[in-house]
Amino acid sequence: METHKAILSAAADLLEHTPYRDISVERIAASAGVGKQTIYRWYDSKADLLLDAFLTRYTEAMPPVVVGGEPLANFRAYLHRLAVYLPSPVMEGAYRALFAEAQFERTFRQRFSEIVLKRRQDIARAFVISAIHKKQIREDVDPDLIVDMILTPILFKFLSTITPPDAAYVDRVMDTVLAGVGFKVESIKELARG
Repeated sequence: METHKAILSAAADLLEHTPYRDISVERIAASAGVGKQTIYRWYDSKADLLLDAFLTRYTEAMPPVVVGGEPLANFRAYLHRLAVYLPSPVMEGAYRALFAEAQFERTFRQRFSEIVLKRRQDIARAFVISAIHKKQIREDVDPDLIVDMILTPILFKFLSTITPPDAAYVDRVMDTVLAGVGFKVESIKELARG
């Protein structure tokens, strides 16, 4: 168990400070003080190892999700934290590299989607469904579509531009989407003020 933790920690450290293309299983093994074969006992590929390392570091670093209270205000607060977190050293290089790797290998793309993207979507979906139950969002809207309409521009801006999304951008996206499904933006702001 200690060896496995050392491997994940070494891989996460490299992922934060080293371009993805310059990371090798050999380099991870040397940083962890283990043999290459030890790593291959647990992982079939560098990408799978780095994804687990990323998730371990991400789980430790990402603030917990707030539950209870007003779901749309909590959703906004969660997205604000995400906007701060995306360009952080823990996330930026690692997320971009793993996302890029997922474009080239179908099996890894499926794993990345299920483990990384789906988790974020599930969190967002819970906020939206809670808001629907509280009649803050119309019942006839598709919660998955709302989630996609809010998360996609935020993640796309992070992945494709030099300027990462900030709280103001998150607010514009969220307000535009919610106004489009008939929710009054002023009501959202009142909820956020509490």
